[in-house]
Amino acid sequence: MEFIRKDQDDAVELNEYLHPIWHEVFDSLMPPEEAEYIFQTWTCPDAIKKAMSEGYEFGYVFNGSERLGLYSFHIQDDGKFYINKLYLEPQFRGKGLGHEALMKMISMARENGCSEVCLNVYYKNEKAFKAYIRAGLTDYYRFSEDIGGGYTREDYVMSMKLN
Repeated sequence: MEFIRKDQDDAVELNEYLHPIWHEVFDSLMPPEEAEYIFQTWTCPDAIKKAMSEGYEFGYVFNGSERLGLYSFHIQDDGKFYINKLYLEPQFRGKGLGHEALMKMISMARENGCSEVCLNVYYKNEKAFKAYIRAGLTDYYRFSEDIGGGYTREDYVMSMKLN
């Protein structure tokens, strides 16, 4: 498994690639118009470029020559490895590939000397929540904030300490 980094010139491509995957995941968990609002707020090309300028890495997950999905992470100043995004295309889910990608990200955190891995997961996304628990992100709490547009972000903030 390989992670291929993209740059700011690829922001439109990243946005267009993730859009159908995002809706496939979230339209069954929230009203589609809310999913679209959140997607466009957090993952429009300008938001991707801004995140990249702040140190977030974005790119694609490959298994050999086959593109499986999209990833993003940020190594924070406090030594935490924040997994911002990890989305696989539907046909690659349920085959252990998401777990393998997540384990690779945890290894990357260790290689970079990070003290902790953390992420946010939508509180209704039970499949992802359970997958993160299986991977060792067993410390978590519920988080809520107003994100504009009349919507509230409701996530679990999950983490695991690294040795």
